Amino acid sequence: MNKAKFLPRLGATALFLVLASPPLRADNSVPLDQIAAVVNSDVVMLSEAHQRAQVLRTSSKAAASLAPQALLKTAVDNLIMERLQTQKAEASGIQIDDVTLNKAIESIASQNKLSLPAFQQALQQEGIDYAEFREQTRRKLMADALRKRELRNRLQASGAQESDAAVEQQYQAWLLELRNGAYIEYRIPVETGSGLKLH
Repeated sequence: MNKAKFLPRLGATALFLVLASPPLRADNSVPLDQIAAVVNSDVVMLSEAHQRAQVLRTSSKAAASLAPQALLKTAVDNLIMERLQTQKAEASGIQIDDVTLNKAIESIASQNKLSLPAFQQALQQEGIDYAEFREQTRRKLMADALRKRELRNRLQASGAQESDAAVEQQYQAWLLELRNGAYIEYRIPVETGSGLKLH
């Protein structure tokens, strides 16, 4: 069952100040990371959420138009679903080796008409850590492999009598069940559609 802790409603200004505040520091130079969300036995770090928000901002006009706190929530939710699919893929024996990962990243660089070193530099200029980008790409490939397997299984189970759209709808419903059956705890203030803040 999806579990979340609720905080009393904060004002929009207070929420913005929490999200916009710089990371805490152990001394005067080393920033401390913090957990943004717990996903079963895994966690989403705030630094990951900020990097994902940056990726979304640069790749989607719709995301770029969001307020900072809304964009951060979108990034955290995106990472939560990624974690859930990765966990399911790992439990199903799906793995992505380094050779496959390297080919995928080279393909992404090529699509951007950049060499791999130039692509790495471009990521750095956007504030995206290359090592984390590699792991995010690995998780996406695992999620894609899981999706293909689940769609294939559903097509076989239906005897190819259902349309691709219907099977895709079933898959999306399965993802929702996956999320609803998971333990998810937000560790940062996140506003829901009802105006409540999840923490």
